[in-house]
This record gives sequence, structure tokens and C-alpha cells, in this order.
Amino acid sequence: MRRPVPTKNGFAALLCRDRGVPALTVAFFVLFFLYAWLRIEPVLEYQHSGPVFFLSHFFFRPFLNHPGGLLEYAAAFLAQLNFYNWLGALVFTVSGGLVFLAGRGVLQQFRGVTPELASDLAPFAPLFLLLLLRERYVSVSLTASTGLVLGLGSALGYLNLPWDRAAIRLAVCWLLAALLFYAAGLWPCLFFMVLAALFEGLRRRNWRWGLGCLLPAAAMPFGIALFPDAEPARILVPWGEAKSVALTAALYGFFPLASVALALLPRRAAAVPSAPPARRGGSSQVFRHRWFQTVGARRACAWGLFCLGWTWVWLGLEGVRKGQAQIEYYTGRKEYEKALAVAAGLQPMDPASETYLHLALYQTGRLSQDLFSFTNQTVWDVLPGLGAGLAACRAESKTLLELGLVNDAEHLAHEALEWDGDRPDLLRRLAEVNVLKDRPNAARIFLNRLDQAPFQREWAQTCLRDLEANPRLTNRPALVQIRSQMATNDLAHEGLPATALLRHLLSCNPSNRMAFEYLMAEYLLAGEVDKVVEGLGQLDVFGYAGVPRHFEEAALLFQRLKGVQVVLRGRQIRPETVQRFRQFSDAMNRRAYETAEGRQALARDFGDTFWYHYYSSQTAARQTSTRPAGP
Repeated sequence: MRRPVPTKNGFAALLCRDRGVPALTVAFFVLFFLYAWLRIEPVLEYQHSGPVFFLSHFFFRPFLNHPGGLLEYAAAFLAQLNFYNWLGALVFTVSGGLVFLAGRGVLQQFRGVTPELASDLAPFAPLFLLLLLRERYVSVSLTASTGLVLGLGSALGYLNLPWDRAAIRLAVCWLLAALLFYAAGLWPCLFFMVLAALFEGLRRRNWRWGLGCLLPAAAMPFGIALFPDAEPARILVPWGEAKSVALTAALYGFFPLASVALALLPRRAAAVPSAPPARRGGSSQVFRHRWFQTVGARRACAWGLFCLGWTWVWLGLEGVRKGQAQIEYYTGRKEYEKALAVAAGLQPMDPASETYLHLALYQTGRLSQDLFSFTNQTVWDVLPGLGAGLAACRAESKTLLELGLVNDAEHLAHEALEWDGDRPDLLRRLAEVNVLKDRPNAARIFLNRLDQAPFQREWAQTCLRDLEANPRLTNRPALVQIRSQMATNDLAHEGLPATALLRHLLSCNPSNRMAFEYLMAEYLLAGEVDKVVEGLGQLDVFGYAGVPRHFEEAALLFQRLKGVQVVLRGRQIRPETVQRFRQFSDAMNRRAYETAEGRQALARDFGDTFWYHYYSSQTAARQTSTRPAGP
């Protein structure tokens, strides 16, 4: 019998068939890298929600005690590379490239013919899903992509086994499934077994052995029982919240569904080499049936799907989460103006972001000028304490430390340590707290732990050397500043009574400007106009040249409510503030607040003022007090 003419496969066949697809692939991965680097910004994920990782056997050992632990360990290590934005984007791009290459190899095995457009384009789809998962700023994206790479790589190896004997193939399948179950967890293992079973049934026409590939699934409950310390929920649903679970399920479900579709698609008949070429003037009926097979049509289809997928990814970015991560990142780097620019457009603002906002406002000298300009605040409290939830403890501990409330900063930092894990920024903060409290040995414990974290070793070792020579680290200006603002005696308290603590700080150090501004902000937010006016007598102590805008607004309101002239000691309220207060008073005298249109106009014209906040709070309090009691 005449041997068939050998056909090219792989990349060579792709080049010979259609040079547009390789160009599309290169363009896609260049854009993939740039999108991850410049728009997703992996460094934001590192700062906001990156997993903890340490280079020690004590950290590594617990990952051996449950299925999928090694995958979690590898993903946590890869997440540390997000410390550099470009490096995190490169790692993610390499991961996507491995998914693409392994996925294309698997789909071509199911197609069983020379690579064609369907099997070339299909592997792009899960890459869009990976981007959608990554731009949610959750740490499971690297776990999902690494698990998918392991599952696809195992499947590709199994599909290319050189042995035809079913018993050998089945033994290899079971062995790979067992290894995957332990190393990568339940879902990559199931993913591999489903692909192996489908291949045996659809391509090798042996459904009995295909079902045999699924037999290890029946043994999984016994496999889980071998790890008594493992949490079943962590094994069954390791992907976090509902949307992440849905995206990951779609990611893992794509290749089995695409494999079935490609295996069942009708195959084109092989071209006969001796057939004469078709005449240029062929019938219109042939053209109507074959126009979609032209190179131009295939390229148009590919680029159309390419643009559609990127539009989907662009619109799918979790803007609120990115904004929250940006505010934390910029505040940590002392780029306060950038943090405020992001905060202005964040809807809604969570308690942690609100805490960073107030710190950025103070550091830029705008806390008493623009506190009410950010109408997207939800808590409206500069020091809410645990009432804002455990997720805000990390942000609050930073503010408390800078204020000089070292004991309270230590308390909330330990709460955050329990909630967020041994994050590098928390370890640094607790080391500084212990230095400020003259406990150098306790500080070394946190620094030695930080020394085991990637990209943190240089800072930790430098601090340890300085600590040996100077236990109080008096050569560090930031610590010297905090030490000068610390309370010199204790104030017994429960919770976080912000007003009492800030007053206590000022009694210990009357020149603590941060404590003064935060105390005045507390008065403003509480609507205590008389106390704001009383605090105006301290403007000379802190060297204010003029009167900050919100203090002006409080003074004008006090004069209207009490009929008493406020003494500003040579300072004047600006004419524009007086004029604006007259406009606000006129609107209130017209009872604009009684209609929906009037309330909207008040919010639009005066929503950034203390007056609007004061009357809104008064109205809300009255509505709450007159609300009928429940049954």
C-alpha cells in the first residue's frame, strides 16, 4: 500500500499554512505582558493581598500536610516576584505562555490532524480568563494558573505516550493522577483524569479504558482521609470568593469542552496531489461554500476574536479593588498626592482606604482643608478602631504609630497579624514598635523573621546591625519623630476612644501637630462646633499663617448658632468663605432640604463643606430618633 505523504506539524505547519496566526500569537503575548505590567500592576497585589512566604523549612513543612500544598507553596513563591512590577508581569506572561503551548498541544492531539485554525485559536480563550482572574487582585490567580499548567503538562505527556497497551497507559494515568492529587490538589487532578478519559474514548475509541482513567476519583475521599490535619473546605473549594470560583471553574472546564468539540468536528478530506487546480472563474456556489476557508477570512476572524477578548478583559478590571490597592501602595511609599488622586475617584471607599486617606490628607497639609471634599467616605471617622473591622487594623496601626500611640498601634498590628498573616509591612511595624518601647530583643524576633522573606533581607539585616550598635536606633529620623510624640504616661482605656487619646497625647506633648489636627478632625466629624472654636486658640502654637477652610466654616456656623463673635487673634476668615456661607444660609432659609431636588442641589454646591456635613448629621440623627421602634 502506498504510504501517505508526511505532513508538517507544529509550528512549521503553522507557518506554511497561515503566517497571520504566529503574528497574532506574538502580538497577543506582547500585549499580555504590557497589560499585566502597566494596567494590572502586580506590585499592587503584592502590597494589598499578596500571600506570605518565607525561605525556611518551618514555613515549608505545613504545606506537606495536605493535598495541593506544594502548589500553594510554589504559587506563594511566585507571588513574591510581584515585588518588582515588571518581574511579576513577566512571570505571569510565562505562566500564560505555558498554558497556551500545553493547551494547544492537547487540543491538537484531540483534533488528530495537521494543526488548523480552530485548534490554534482555542488556547487563547483561557488566557483571557486568566487575565480576568488576575485583575481581581486576589492571590488565587497564580495558584489557578500554576495548577492548570501542571494539569495540562501531565495530560500532554499522557496523550503522547508511545505505548498502545491499555494496561500500561492506565497504570501511567493512575500514577500521574496520584502525584497531581498530592502536589496540586483535587481540581488539577480531576482536570487531568477527565482529559485522559476523553482521549481514550474519543480518539482511541475505547470508552471502557476511558472510564478506567476516572477510577482514581473514587479513591479521593480515602486520599483526603490520609491527611487528618487538612481542611476539607480548603481542598474542595480552594479558590476563595464566588466570582473567583466561577472564573476558575470556567478556566478548568474550557479544555475538556474544547477537546470534545474539536474531536467531534468533521475533518476535511485530504487534498489529492494530482488534482488539477480550480479554474479562476469557478461557480459562485463553490465560492459561497468556501469563502470562509480563505486566508483573509481566517485572519479577519482571528483578529476579530482577539479584539473582542481584549475588550472583555479591559472592561472586566476590578476598578474598586485596584483603587484600594493603589491607595495603600502610594501611602506606604509616601506618595500622598497620588493616593489622594486615586481616592477622589474611588466608589465606594472601604474603611482601610479611608484611614489611608486621612493620613495622606494630613501629610499633605489638607486634613483641615479637604476632609469633607471626599464625599465617598463611608465610616466618617479618623480613628474608628476595631469598629471598622479587622481588615482595617493594618491601616490604623500605621496611623496610630505615627501619632505616637505606640501601645494601640502594637495592639492593632497584632490583630492584623492574626488576620493578614506575617506580612512584611506588619513585621517591620512591630519591630519599630518594640524599638520605641526599648525592647530590642523583641524587635530582633520580628527582624529575624523578616530576614527570611524574599526582597526584605537587606532591610532586615541592616536594621539588625544598627540595633547591635544603637539599641534605640536614634539614627533613624522617623523613629526619632515618633519617640518625641509618644505619651509619657499611660491612659487606661477600653477600645479606642479617639478623642481622649488625642487629648492625652497633646497633654504629654503640646507640640504634637498631628494629634492636634486629628483631634480637630474628630470634633468636626462629631459636629462639636464649640470645641472646634475652642481649639482655634492653639493655631499660634503650631504656626498656622491663616485659618484652614474647615475651621473657618466651623467658626462661621458657631457665630450663627451662638450669636458670639469668634476671636481669631489677628487672622481673618477669607471673603470667599463668608460669601459661600451666605449662599448656604439662603438655601437653608428657603428650606431646600425638604425636597429631593433641593437636597441634590445642596449636595452638589456644598457637599465638600463642614456645614453640609453638620446639618446632614443632624437630620440623620433626628430621623433615627423619631423612627418607630420594632416589634
